[in-house]
Amino acid sequence: MNISEIRHPKEALYRTICLIVGSLIWLALLLGTYFFVLIFLIPIAISLWIAEKFFQVSVYGNAVNVNSKQYPAIDTIAKEFTASLDLKKQPEIFVVNSQGMTNALAIKFLSGKYVLLYSDLVDLLWQKDNKEDQLRFVIAHELAHHAAGHMNFWTNLIMKPAKLIPFLGAAYNRSCELTSDRIAAELVKNQKASIDALIALASGSASLFDLTDKVAFIEQENRVPSGFGFIQEVGSSHPRMTKRVMAVNEYGHSKPAAVRNPNVQAA
Repeated sequence: MNISEIRHPKEALYRTICLIVGSLIWLALLLGTYFFVLIFLIPIAISLWIAEKFFQVSVYGNAVNVNSKQYPAIDTIAKEFTASLDLKKQPEIFVVNSQGMTNALAIKFLSGKYVLLYSDLVDLLWQKDNKEDQLRFVIAHELAHHAAGHMNFWTNLIMKPAKLIPFLGAAYNRSCELTSDRIAAELVKNQKASIDALIALASGSASLFDLTDKVAFIEQENRVPSGFGFIQEVGSSHPRMTKRVMAVNEYGHSKPAAVRNPNVQAA
C-alpha cells in the first residue's frame, strides 16, 4: 500500500511544516548549545526505556496478549493488515479491561510497538459475525498510525519543538487521525462498516447500534456552534467524530467507481 497517496492533505501540510520548523529549532540549539542538547536527549531515552518496562509489567501482567493461541481471529486480522501495510514486525496487541470505556490506542516507545484494544469496544463491534469489518476498521486504524510514521521516535523528536507551538501540534495530531481513518477504510474496503465503527465509538451503545441513523448523525455537525466549535477543535488532538465520519464518507465517494466495492452500500 502506498501510504503517501492516501495520506490526508492536511497531514502532508502540517507534517512538512513541523519537520521544517522542528529541524531549524534543533539546528539552532545544536549550533548554540551542543552540550545542552546532549544532556536533554539522554534523559529522554532513559525515561522512555524505563517507561516501556513499567508499561510491559502492566500489560503482560494485567491484559491479554493477542497471538496465534490467544484470540486467533483477532491475530489473523492483525497479521493481514501488518502485511498489507508493509510493517516489518507486527505490534504487540493486547485486549485491556476498559471498565466501560470504548477506545483503542497505538503506542510506541524506543523500539517496542503496541496496540491496545479496550474490551468494551471489542464487545460492541464484534457481537455478531457481520460486524467483523467494524472491528477490523479499528485494528487497521491503530496499525495505520505505526505504518504512517505517526509513532516514529526520531520523526516525533525532530517535530517536538514545532509541536510545542500553540495549536500546530494539535492540528498535526488531528490530521494524523484523518490519515489513519483513510488507511483503515482502504484496508477494510467496506465504507459502511468503517463509518459504523466510528459512530459506535460516539454512541458506545450496543442496543442502539443498529438503530443509529448515519445521515442524522452527520447532520449534527451543522448544529455545532461555529465559534465555540472552532475554539474547541483547535486545541483538540482528535477531530470531532461527526467530522471524522464526514471525512471517511467523502473519501469513499471521491474514489473512482471502478475501485469501489460494488457489494458494499455507501453510507
